[in-house]
Amino acid sequence: MTVIEFEPTCPNASDRGSISARISGSFRIIEYNPRLEQRLTDKAEIRRRLNIDREWSLYALADLDDGMFEHCAWWAVKQSVALVFGALPIRPIFVLGDAKSTRQLLTALPVTAGYLNLKPHQLDAAKEIYRYRELHEMQRMFFEDLKQPAGTVEPLTARDLEQVERLYASGDGGGVAFAPFQLDTGLFRGIRRDGELVSVAGVHVVSRNESVAGVGNIFTRPDYRGQGMAQIVTSAVATTLKEAGIRTIGLNVELTNTSAIRVYERVGFRTHFTYYEGMADRVLEGSPNV
Repeated sequence: MTVIEFEPTCPNASDRGSISARISGSFRIIEYNPRLEQRLTDKAEIRRRLNIDREWSLYALADLDDGMFEHCAWWAVKQSVALVFGALPIRPIFVLGDAKSTRQLLTALPVTAGYLNLKPHQLDAAKEIYRYRELHEMQRMFFEDLKQPAGTVEPLTARDLEQVERLYASGDGGGVAFAPFQLDTGLFRGIRRDGELVSVAGVHVVSRNESVAGVGNIFTRPDYRGQGMAQIVTSAVATTLKEAGIRTIGLNVELTNTSAIRVYERVGFRTHFTYYEGMADRVLEGSPNV
């Protein structure tokens, strides 16, 4: 926003009664950072904005569900929107918008650190505001072709929590984004050998209201890898979601994890875009209060 301000010239004491003295001065143009339109709370308006780019907004759309929405703080500039999700210690930050709007939103966010998700065109806009501790280049893949490999899986529930957690603890990187409540979705599938759970896949988020799901928590015990189990359990989860009428089914995978990408491609996922994520600290001087 541009503001034109009139700056009067201070007249001599003897001139204060004259008209010319009262109107003398000059104009100057002041550039102000555009203010945030508002803290958004209206789900319908947030939904409208997020659906401008539904694939990028997949996880944010799922946060509109009751039980998740209460942990969200939303901000807006024009048609752009930012989300800070407060229920996780890493405090995920999502921004939808062009580079200029991204910079305005990140400048105004009252967050000292968070798990920042950005598309390539947003990276430069964030550089002087947040600094990544470690930057991960990711692929967002979406389920397109229904490919069901042979294999038997079983549904997992909250009763299987102990075995699921034991499986994730059996190797590096297992279940880093897993939370026990995710089992309540009824969308986890597993493979057992000799009574032990050895492979699992499930979801990070799912919203039947918004018709979106983020497949994840995929893990196979190290001594059972190379047998196609990850493909079987991932396909079972994606197929179940598709049959349930979920329209947008995605997953995230690091660009360097080529073996996982090949598995997901065989299941029927295709890469739609790359993005960046990682813990980031605010470096812009200011007074964020969170």
